[in-house]
Amino acid sequence: MNATQFQPDPDERAELARLLPEPVERDLPSDRHHQLQELVMSQIHQDLQAAERTPRRSPRRRAVALVSALTAVAAVAVATVVITTGGNGGTGGVGNPGDGSVAQPGVVALSGQQILLAAATTVLTTSEGTGDYWHTKVMSDGGGQPANAYEYEFWTHRDGRTWFRAEKTGGEVIELKGGVPLRLGATDVTFGQLQQLPTSRDALKAWLVDAVANSGARWSGGLLTAELRELAVFDGLISLVSQLPTTPQVRAAAIQAIAAYPDVESLGEVEGGQGLLIPLPGGDQARLVIDPATGQLRKTNFFVTSDGSRAEAAENGFYTLVGEWTEALPS
Repeated sequence: MNATQFQPDPDERAELARLLPEPVERDLPSDRHHQLQELVMSQIHQDLQAAERTPRRSPRRRAVALVSALTAVAAVAVATVVITTGGNGGTGGVGNPGDGSVAQPGVVALSGQQILLAAATTVLTTSEGTGDYWHTKVMSDGGGQPANAYEYEFWTHRDGRTWFRAEKTGGEVIELKGGVPLRLGATDVTFGQLQQLPTSRDALKAWLVDAVANSGARWSGGLLTAELRELAVFDGLISLVSQLPTTPQVRAAAIQAIAAYPDVESLGEVEGGQGLLIPLPGGDQARLVIDPATGQLRKTNFFVTSDGSRAEAAENGFYTLVGEWTEALPS
């Protein structure tokens, strides 16, 4: 999908000219409020397009993958599904075809939904964290090509001020005038709003459905179609789990809502945890692994940027996502 570009003010362009190239085309809301963040995110998306663009399906059939870690959840799961085989022997384990893995004898593999629900339970035992700055970091592996790898970081103060660091800043942390809003689904949110989100699965998803429907978000074809609104809701759930400062209760509800999607499939053990496949509207697919300690998505081949658009890696590429509170900016 292509989107209408913003035309930034000359002063804003001059301010960030050292850091950012020309804006690129993407699906973006059409209001002027996001012009500064368009400048910020264009540098990120130029890297993504130059380093990781590969032939893909049509926009209705984008390949989407998500990866993270799930060791603790797997341990909890094993404790709850061990089957006593009787006698001194046991049944042979069955692994996933083609991956060389073998399940442990006497252990029943969990379904994808069970893995997610176990992760949601784990999230409820974690703390929210403290600090004055919400720190997010995106690291791309360059689609398996180290020369194309990159990373960038944001620090957002509770008062809305935002700092940015990437290779093009020379490692320097730069304050962005005007800040960069937190994005949920297709709308801006504040720290306070994130704290007040519903903590039940159905109520949280209903909130996102309403927020997306009333966001005014557009793509090149006009207002979002019903299919694109559904994708935006799913993207919002992913952001709550991986990139936004929410409470454990909200994060758990988001994971439960993801688990409620039909045909969630377990891909078995992968590097860092348990792989999952989730079919999405329009032929999209989400692949993910849940971090057992936090429930966050640690690696993904797509993520939602601060302007609400979807960044996608090359077919075999992944991003590592970090979201955490910190007390101070880097010295």
